[in-house]
Amino acid sequence: MSVGEVKATLHAAIEAVRQGQRVFDQAVSEAEAATGTANAILRGSQHEHVTDTHQALAAAKAEVEPTRRRFAGTAENASDYLTRLG
Repeated sequence: MSVGEVKATLHAAIEAVRQGQRVFDQAVSEAEAATGTANAILRGSQHEHVTDTHQALAAAKAEVEPTRRRFAGTAENASDYLTRLG
């Protein structure tokens, strides 16, 4: 594989990461809206399934920022490597 081919592959990878980040952010936005609706409907319920769902949603929310950082770090590392290639 030539340097030019490596650069082209890195450019494509960076674009794929950026696209993945956009899709992820859209999914987060939709999940937040759905969670807000569910919270309004289920407010005050102590049912076991509702409690379990709230815990699962909280765990998922805790992963949002680390996942965003992974996307950003991947794009940054690929861009740095591309820069080093010249």
